[in-house]
Amino acid sequence: MSFQIFWEKLDRKVALSVQAQLNSFFASLEPRPSFLGEISVEQLDFGSVPPQFEIIDLTEPFPEFYLATEDDVVSSAPRPLSPATQRSYFGSQADTAYQTPILPGELAVERGEDDMQLVAKVEYCGDMSLVLRTELQLNYPATQFASLPVTLHITRIEFSATAVIAYLPDRVNLCFLEPEPPHTSLLRSFAIRTEVGDAHQHVLKNVEKLELFITEQLRQAIDEDFVFPSYHSFEAF
Repeated sequence: MSFQIFWEKLDRKVALSVQAQLNSFFASLEPRPSFLGEISVEQLDFGSVPPQFEIIDLTEPFPEFYLATEDDVVSSAPRPLSPATQRSYFGSQADTAYQTPILPGELAVERGEDDMQLVAKVEYCGDMSLVLRTELQLNYPATQFASLPVTLHITRIEFSATAVIAYLPDRVNLCFLEPEPPHTSLLRSFAIRTEVGDAHQHVLKNVEKLELFITEQLRQAIDEDFVFPSYHSFEAF
């Protein structure tokens, strides 16, 4: 079963959220080549061409989706209950009471009668684009002796995956399943145009070693952060 996707709903706010997730991944990247500075995603544009989306199954949500995430643990950290809440729990306001925190792996979401999970085939070959920036560092005769700005323009992205979308009482969970053989990554291909140097001066283009590293890291970012058992949760409206 195929249906229409309103791709234009992916506005600037959604783009900034995805951009922040990618920046978090690159910030924690270790090890990073000694010749390369910090990597940041400066621009993300979803484009105007939506993916092809075909539902292949409707199932019960994965049990893991009901367990506490890091956000659940942080949001449930011990803090004093309000006086009104204390009275409702204990009948009278005595000593200060604290809410019970949720621990990792504990049940955080109760099952609902309307819970469901879509399993769908996603194929993308559109006009989404990314702009990444970093620095090419020269470490001789001293560490970080000199640096050159690097801009990477990523286009012609091709993506194929089996998506899992679970609708729970207070959230929507999204992840992808492992790619089917012989493929080893959800990200099939994309084009990189690299510029090293100041755009207003001489620019060195198409640096193969740098492009290979960025290619590998982008694949890793998607495959490690979005492939089940990893998943992302969004608040349900």
